[in-house]
Amino acid sequence: MSRHPLWWPLLATNFLGVLNDNFLKTLACFIAVLWVGTQYEALLVSMAAGSLVVPYVFLSPLAGRWAVIFNKISVVRIGKLAEIPIMLLASTGFLLHNVWMVMISILLMGVQSCLFSPSKYGLIRDIGGTEHIAFGTGNMEMASFLGMILGTMMASFFARTVPAWGLSLIFLLIAATGLHFSFLIKAVESPPEENHNTVRPFTYLIQSIRNAGKYPGLNGVVIALSVFWFIAGMIQMTLLVFCRRNLEMSDFQTGLVLTATAVGTGAGCFLSGVIAKKWNRSLFVPACGSGITLLFFLVYFVSVQGIWFGLLFFITGILCGLYKVPFDAAIIQKVPGRNLGRMLAYSNQMSFIFILAASAAFALITKYAETRAVFLLLALIMGLTTFFVVFSKYIWSTKQV
Repeated sequence: MSRHPLWWPLLATNFLGVLNDNFLKTLACFIAVLWVGTQYEALLVSMAAGSLVVPYVFLSPLAGRWAVIFNKISVVRIGKLAEIPIMLLASTGFLLHNVWMVMISILLMGVQSCLFSPSKYGLIRDIGGTEHIAFGTGNMEMASFLGMILGTMMASFFARTVPAWGLSLIFLLIAATGLHFSFLIKAVESPPEENHNTVRPFTYLIQSIRNAGKYPGLNGVVIALSVFWFIAGMIQMTLLVFCRRNLEMSDFQTGLVLTATAVGTGAGCFLSGVIAKKWNRSLFVPACGSGITLLFFLVYFVSVQGIWFGLLFFITGILCGLYKVPFDAAIIQKVPGRNLGRMLAYSNQMSFIFILAASAAFALITKYAETRAVFLLLALIMGLTTFFVVFSKYIWSTKQV
């Protein structure tokens, strides 16, 4: 995946964490719905997605502080250690058919993922240096989407074939392996610094918006990324319901569509990291955004079935990966030193506010309109965001004021 051997432990740690997140969340959507009834399916999907998101809204300031005042590798290792008892709780929930225990475990996984996320992404520059930021970011995002792919595939296949005790063993094996790889991470970190920023979430958000003004275009990058995550969250929830309810697909077929989307996104992330230095981002990114917009309009206005539906979302995934990575890399390029941890926490907080909004929007749309209407909304939002990116003057600037 990388020409530098020191990338592998970080990428593997990231991959396994995302794998467990998505395996747990998707299993809840496939299995827990049987405990509460199909009339609560959309609500359960929204709750599962929202439970992974809410911690980022409230705990991102604390996560940013930890990435500044502590050794980042230590933060990652503690986060991976905490994953083991969380998976024990999830296992108990599946064994007892207790939907609340499962939802609480998903919420705790969100807390765990949130608290070490800025440290995890802050290590990209510490491992590869400034010259490998785009390459490292592309590989990290590819590892994330590979985790989404395998987690979704495993859930769709194992939901009806593996007993609860078997699922428990899988949860714990993934967590233990991730902890093992975290102890292999090596990086040259800058010294920890004092951090007097507030950890109150809404005050932190306002302060971060102001502080980001020191880096021309950074707030624009964060907005574009946040909208992307709104769209990504909506896609995942919509496909879980739309494929089964509107296209009458089985759980396994639905999992294949989700997998195709994630495979495409992972491939797009990898390609974006490879070609980052060769293509003009100010032209390349809007072109990908326009393509995504057109594909969403196509799904809304044209009835696409079966393998063609999966292929269309595979292509959409590729464009999404190509579109996203330049924004991730731009944050790391714009912000020097330990202040990067603060700005990554700010970006996380904004992105997950938008993902939380996506969960609420999905619940409202599926209650009062056809699920297909989501694709029209996404097309309009993506089109407006692409227009914003085209006319944002400093969005790709790396100069500081």
